[in-house]
Amino acid sequence: MLQRTLALIIGLIGAVAAFIINLLYSSLHVLGRVAGITNNASHFFWGLIVVLIGFAGSLFAVFFPTTGVVLLVVASIAFFFIAGWWALLASPFLLIAAFLAYRSTSVRQQVYSPNEQETIK
Repeated sequence: MLQRTLALIIGLIGAVAAFIINLLYSSLHVLGRVAGITNNASHFFWGLIVVLIGFAGSLFAVFFPTTGVVLLVVASIAFFFIAGWWALLASPFLLIAAFLAYRSTSVRQQVYSPNEQETIK
């Protein structure tokens, strides 16, 4: 349970970092478009969806670790498509949270394996 709680905390830190990066990245693109520097569209909406997926993944890591792992990994990879290399500031947090949630699942499966329960009886 401790690893899943750590996964929740680290995942939330990663989701907040991804939100801040997404906000800054999108704002700079909008300002650049106003100034005539770039023609790239703002990715704030898609970035917000990725942030929400990471947030949901970190919450799911406590109660449904397998689902949390999948959502955290998807969010960390998808954030690279939204923010480019700036995702290196947030994605490691999401990946570490996914690793901790995955480890807690494998530990739980080892503790409650059917073979060990039969030998205990």
